[in-house]
Amino acid sequence: MTAARWRVRLELPADNRYLHIVRLTAAGAAVEAGLNADEIEDVKIAVDELCSVAIDAASSPGELVLEFLAVDAGLVVQAVIAADREPEIDELGRAILEATVDAVEFDHAALGGGFRVTKSHRGP
Repeated sequence: MTAARWRVRLELPADNRYLHIVRLTAAGAAVEAGLNADEIEDVKIAVDELCSVAIDAASSPGELVLEFLAVDAGLVVQAVIAADREPEIDELGRAILEATVDAVEFDHAALGGGFRVTKSHRGP
């Protein structure tokens, strides 16, 4: 991964009630990373979907830690959460992710039930 120009770290309870904070932070980070309006919406949708499935797999009570990293090509969002099992994404969730982001990675050993997602800047 390319070195980050800057990063924002967000820690919050692993509870779907806090996803609105995640979406707001994702939007702000996407704006600052130089993504256009459509790309910003894509990031919000993908991060919301991924956090939701990560929270469903989480150990209770738990904490969700997200890092938003601006890289030359766009934005990388990484989440770490203690989980009892790997997150399961259904067919609709997979379709949403394929339509909104460039890459999604799950690494149970490094991220627990978390994920790493990349959204590249495509232009105006």
